[in-house]
Amino acid sequence: MKASSSNGLVMPQSDLALKSAEIEELTDIYFFRPVGLVVARAAKAIGLTPISLTLIGTIIGVAGGALLYDERLGLLAFAILIAHSIVDSADGQLARMSNRVSELGRVLDGLSGYATHVAIYLAIGLGLVHRGAHWPILVWMLLAGIATAIHAGMYDYNRHVYIGIVADARLPMHAPRSVRPRLLLIYLAVQRGIIGKHADVEAALAARSVEGRIRDEDRARYREVFYPLVRGWNFLGDNTRFFAIGVLALVHRIDLFFAFVLVLMNAAFVILWLWQRNADRRFLAGLSSGKLATG
Repeated sequence: MKASSSNGLVMPQSDLALKSAEIEELTDIYFFRPVGLVVARAAKAIGLTPISLTLIGTIIGVAGGALLYDERLGLLAFAILIAHSIVDSADGQLARMSNRVSELGRVLDGLSGYATHVAIYLAIGLGLVHRGAHWPILVWMLLAGIATAIHAGMYDYNRHVYIGIVADARLPMHAPRSVRPRLLLIYLAVQRGIIGKHADVEAALAARSVEGRIRDEDRARYREVFYPLVRGWNFLGDNTRFFAIGVLALVHRIDLFFAFVLVLMNAAFVILWLWQRNADRRFLAGLSSGKLATG
């Protein structure tokens, strides 16, 4: 079911995610969120908190990643990583249905993903060395890990900001520094180091906001300019890497995973980042030229 705001924006209302579904990947909409909802309801019934569920998901993800040390267990590892993704979806849904959403919970959810990927990369790299690969493979492992951290940061940031502006009419993550957890400050600092001119977009929207609420015409313009981009950033999400692991495990070429990240996913990142920069400039030009009503 969808609801329309007064400015004509169509806001999907998903019982699965309780947030805008328009930027979700199809695998999330039709698999991870429905199954995650079942897990979230079960967790609520037995009294688990969202953070507890995040920790359980972290354990599952690290276990799945560690199995990749033995390429013969690749498909089992893939199955466990899919289970991790289900729990990763469930903890957010549990937080929303129990009204316990927090920035700290979001950061911990992100760190859970990072821990899972550390396990994956270490297991694949060390497993390759164990099977006779030369030590430079560990350099490629490190570079792929750094690239993944950057990809994940941009994926998370752009989706989070888009939902905040378009669906909630607010700029997320603008609480005073004094009330932000230190972990959140570090997390945001890393993200803001790579977002380019989008910080100027946020500043412009904040300056035009009324009592902290983004103007409807600004939200509509933001959706028009950035909706295709936020869909593009989805390619850099966990699903892409996990499905790549599944395919590579199926053909017994898990050794190509680092090349997949460093070549294909980095190429996608560069294209998206340049596209993002141009979109930021176009949005800001529209503001300065008076294309948007000033009210």
